[in-house]
Amino acid sequence: MSTNPDPILFTGGCYCGGVTYTSTALPSHFTNCHCTTCRKLSGAPYLTFGEFPTTSITFQSSSSLKKKSYSDIAERMHCSECGSQISMQYHCEPEVISIAAGSIDEGSVKGKLPKVDQNIFVGQKAGWFELPEDGVRSTETFGSAFLKKIEDWEKALKSPGVG
Repeated sequence: MSTNPDPILFTGGCYCGGVTYTSTALPSHFTNCHCTTCRKLSGAPYLTFGEFPTTSITFQSSSSLKKKSYSDIAERMHCSECGSQISMQYHCEPEVISIAAGSIDEGSVKGKLPKVDQNIFVGQKAGWFELPEDGVRSTETFGSAFLKKIEDWEKALKSPGVG
């Protein structure tokens, strides 16, 4: 007895089409990241990511998908041809992938996308950018629960017999 695969809820990809993906889930939430790395990579005051189960994203065309680490805690993916930011994945959370919201083909979305629910790294935000007073939670770095997750991951790496 075969089971039907989960339906595709949207597609996405880079500007040039060298990277395309499908998703069988909608994001649990969107986050605006104001860290210096996201600002420099995007050329904008922040980069917005949607959080998904890793298993829900399938890369269809990925010949130009390149991985790059700018820190010890995460790996980013971008298109090596057009430079579009595609995703970010934290080593402490392999079951979750953050997809760059600008890469989502909005016309393909089946369902309702959530609104942005947090701004992170506002301590590094561009001085010329004013955060709107819209009730969205803002933190200087990561939220405390995520900082704890990173700390636990780093401790596990240093434990004997790990790695």
